[in-house]
Amino acid sequence: MNSQDITPKFGKTNPSLEEQSKATIKRYTSVIGIKPEKEQYYRDLHADVWPSIIERLKKSNVSNYSIHLTELDGNRYLISYFEYSGEDFESDMQAIAADAETQRWWLETDPCQRILPETVLGQKWVQAEMVFFMQYN
Repeated sequence: MNSQDITPKFGKTNPSLEEQSKATIKRYTSVIGIKPEKEQYYRDLHADVWPSIIERLKKSNVSNYSIHLTELDGNRYLISYFEYSGEDFESDMQAIAADAETQRWWLETDPCQRILPETVLGQKWVQAEMVFFMQYN
């Protein structure tokens, strides 16, 4: 079966896109490749992230940010997850991108990453679709 033939299915454990858009907290997951020869440097950078980067993310309403690493078919991938609780995602993301320290950080991290063929033009990470969500209180 071709992926274009698959239709998203929504229910109790997978809210519709409309329900997701109305949620107070929005969840974002994305994937990018990592260059094997740069993995150690990437790990070293993230073991002691610059405080200014953390502060900029917080100011832009980003929380619970994590990056995971996995290997599939001999290739290594980074999987990013964060929660967004602001009112204007595009503005907050532009503020991050315009931040001089963030730009300096990206000069360190970008060469470690491998853009995937499925990446949308103008982006670096491939966005992942949520197919399951369990809420607990």
